[in-house]
Amino acid sequence: MATTSKTDKDAEPEAEAASSALGTEIAALRADLSELAAHVARIAKTRASGLKSVADAKSGNALATGEATLQEIAGELRSLEDELADATRRRPLTAIGLAALAGYLFGILSRR
Repeated sequence: MATTSKTDKDAEPEAEAASSALGTEIAALRADLSELAAHVARIAKTRASGLKSVADAKSGNALATGEATLQEIAGELRSLEDELADATRRRPLTAIGLAALAGYLFGILSRR
């Protein structure tokens, strides 16, 4: 029995040393993990910034394209308005007849 208790006493310092070493390793792992998390966060922030600038550029291009298309359509509408005004000046009775016909058709359709 004396041998067993002596072995237990010898094992205690070894267990404490192993526990201390394990605690040190765990602390080092925690530090490494927090460093890794910070690195991943920096990469994600950089990536998000890059994607935001690409999205801003594309939205700017889309806005410019939309404005150009709107200007083109507005020009075509002005041209059509001018043509319609010229046709009305050349044939006023035809214009009155077409307006009356359009009003009549609108009245019939809205009645239903």
